[in-house]
Formats: sequence, structure tokens, C-alpha cells
Amino acid sequence: MSERRVPCPSCGARVVEGARKCRACKAWIGERPRGSSASLSGREPRLARAAVSVASGLAAVVIALVTSLKSPVGEAPPLTALTPEGGASGDEVRDEAPNPAAFGPDPAPPPPPAAPTGRWRAREFRIGDVHPLDVVFNPSGASIYVSGDDASLREYRLDTGEIIHKASVPAQGDHIRLLFDRYVAVLRHVDAARIPVMDTTAWDRDPVLLDVGRSPGDIVALPDGKTVVAATTDTKRVTKFELPTGVRLANITLPHATGQLFLVQAEGRPYIAALGALTHAGRPAGAWIDLFDPSESPFGATRRSIAVGREPREGDITADGGAVFFPDRLSNTAVLLSVAGVTHTRKAPVGVGPTAGYLLHDDRYGITLNAEARTASVIDLSTMTVKSTLPFRGEPRTGVTSPDRRTLFVALGGTRWPPTGSGVAVIAGDPPKVVASLPTGKGACAVAVSKDGARAVVASYWDRSITVLEQP
Repeated sequence: MSERRVPCPSCGARVVEGARKCRACKAWIGERPRGSSASLSGREPRLARAAVSVASGLAAVVIALVTSLKSPVGEAPPLTALTPEGGASGDEVRDEAPNPAAFGPDPAPPPPPAAPTGRWRAREFRIGDVHPLDVVFNPSGASIYVSGDDASLREYRLDTGEIIHKASVPAQGDHIRLLFDRYVAVLRHVDAARIPVMDTTAWDRDPVLLDVGRSPGDIVALPDGKTVVAATTDTKRVTKFELPTGVRLANITLPHATGQLFLVQAEGRPYIAALGALTHAGRPAGAWIDLFDPSESPFGATRRSIAVGREPREGDITADGGAVFFPDRLSNTAVLLSVAGVTHTRKAPVGVGPTAGYLLHDDRYGITLNAEARTASVIDLSTMTVKSTLPFRGEPRTGVTSPDRRTLFVALGGTRWPPTGSGVAVIAGDPPKVVASLPTGKGACAVAVSKDGARAVVASYWDRSITVLEQP
């Protein structure tokens, strides 16, 4: 059966009856192709040709105008090649995906911004065959005291890394405290019942042992220059000792474990603020601060307890001693407790998992280190609102402020023990921000700053090293 042919409405060429496209002029017959914006039926060839003529004239003007302008995006990609005649069905229009090669290679992503280093530079020295646990500065700023996991206390010269003194102590120093710019107290929080106190003017003598009770928590020096107060967690005792004899002068037992001691100013004279907590079935069950005058007799007679939260962590006191600032890890809040007169508390929500709190710039800002969030929350203490959140490059472990309280150094070792993180962040400025991020050895576990604020050091557990931060 022969095919019946009819003339093309556009050019008159003979096409098969029912065809949708003329093979001679490529014009569509009957239905419009997908994507066209107007319908040109076979009954309107003259109108279509007229419209095309008018459009051609206008297009010439438009092209002349457009080509006189410079495109702000560069050259267009090449057009997709037409399907050769007979290569595909004339009634099928393909929605081809763009060819990536036609657009050239993807632009390279911009490099990450360089970490600010501020005015600080870092250098490192090794301390031999011992893992450092904590570090404090000699008052001169020329050397540091380091507690080691071999139950030793050592002194190193900062300029050369040379060891100057070494003494064996009865316990590893999880933390060490400098008392009266002369004695170094070595705190072992578990498996210990005494606090060794080393006289750094007499390294050839054995340390004085303070019998404080099971699980020492903290120790502070009193303004008289000769007595100290120590606290324990398991036995819940707070005890007063005399140095250098180590004689126990008095003690009291509190209803809760005391982990931190602060020397504050209340009612116009020095007070002890003992921050402690209770646990029930291994879970936090409340926290209190006990305030009392350590000079009154009997010891602790004026004690009063103030409920302050659920799980307080490392805190700081204001420059005038009239308030204590600390985070509560369980409620993710920062607490400012005024103790100078009538006690009252103010709180602010902070980042997840706060583990320490510090004060900067004349106590205008409080900063919490949020371990789980890997951030620091900057709090405006006048309104107790979070002013900004500072991200860290690692998990913060602990920090220390310079004596003028304008700079905070943060060790980024992480909260696990032994720590595995590395690096130190320097926070400064008004408002505070991270002004430097510097490398350290693996396991940044402790940080200290000199009395003049010109140097800071970070102890790294796994690298057995000390990183010294200095200003050029």
C-alpha cells in the first residue's frame, strides 16, 4: 500500500500525510514542539510567515543593541550540536543535560583563612622521660615548676629547657599550687590523704606533709603569709595548717564534698568560700558554697551555706573578691554569686558542657569554656547576657588569665584523661575574641602564665614537652 503525500503548508514540498515535521524545510506541521511558546497550526502559514518577517526585522535591531554591550559573565558555552538528519525521530525532542566540559573546569575553592597568631609566638622544649601533669611559674618568670607522673616535682629554665632542680614527692601531682611565692603544694585527688608541700628555697629537704584526709580537693593561702586552708572530697573536711611546720591548727567537717576553695572578701574581711557538691547514686544532687571567716574561733563558727546549682566546675573570683563566677555543667549555665554583703546569684545560659569560668577586663566579661560545644561563651556581666560565642579548633581543657586579666590562655587538650588534643587559643581584646591559635604537643593538659603576663606555657602529656608562648 503506497503512502499518501500532501504538500507542506510552509514550503509546498510533498510530505507523508500525518507527518509532524517537513524533511525539506524542517518546519513543524500540526502540533507545536515541546517548549515552544506559540501554536502555529497548518491553517495559518501566511500569518506565521508574516510574524517571522516582522520578528526578523526587530531581532536585527535587538542584536545590534545587545552585541554593543560587554557581558559581565564572560563568553557563553558552545551550543549543543544538532542531531543529524535521520539520526533520531523527527517528533522527539531531547532534554539534554548540559555538558560539563562546555563550561570549563570548576573554580578551585578559596583557601581557608589563615589562623590569627596575634603578637604571640611559640617554641618548644622536651622534658625527658616523664609525662607532665601540671605546671606553674616561678615568681621570677625565668623558670617553671612541673609535676611529673613519676611522682616528682621539677624546675626547668625557660630559656634553655635545662632542668635545675628535681625532688621526689609521695604522690603524683594532678595539680600543683604556688603558695606565698615560695612553696609548691602537690595535689593528688585520688589514692592520697596528704598534700606534700615543697619549699623551693630548700630542694635538699623533704616536703612537708599536710594530713588533710582522703582525696585532697584544693588548697589556698591566707593573707597572713603563714597559714593555708585545704579541703577534701571523700572525708569532706576543711582544715587549717601552718607553714613551714605543717602543724594542723583547726578543722571542720562539711555535709558535702569540697572540690574548690576561694579566698573572697565578705563583710569587709577575708572569708573562705568552699564550693562543694553532693551526689546520690553517683549522680549530682546539689551544690553549695560555705562561707566563713577562717580567723574566728572556733574554726568555721560563722559558716553559712548557699545553694548554687547542681554540678559546679572550675571558677574565678572578681578582682575585689566580692563575687564568685563559675559554670554549672549539668544546667549549662554560668553563675555569678555576690558574697560581699547580702548574697545573691545571677545566671546566664551558655554553651553545652561548660567546664571552667574566667573573668576578663575589670570583671566586665565572664567567659566559660564549653567542652562539648568546643566553644567559649562571652558574657556581659552587667546584664548577664551572652555577648558572643567563640569557636575553638579543639576541645578546651583548662585555662588561665594573665595577671592584668586582659588575656585568657586556653589549652585544647580535651577533657578525657590522658588528653589527646593539642593547641592553645589566646583570647583577648574588648570585646574578647580569639586573637591567636598556636600549635603545641599532643595532649595539652595544663597552662600557666608568668606574673608579668609576658610569657605563658602549655604542658603536653604525650609529647613530654613544654610549649613556651612569648611576645616578640
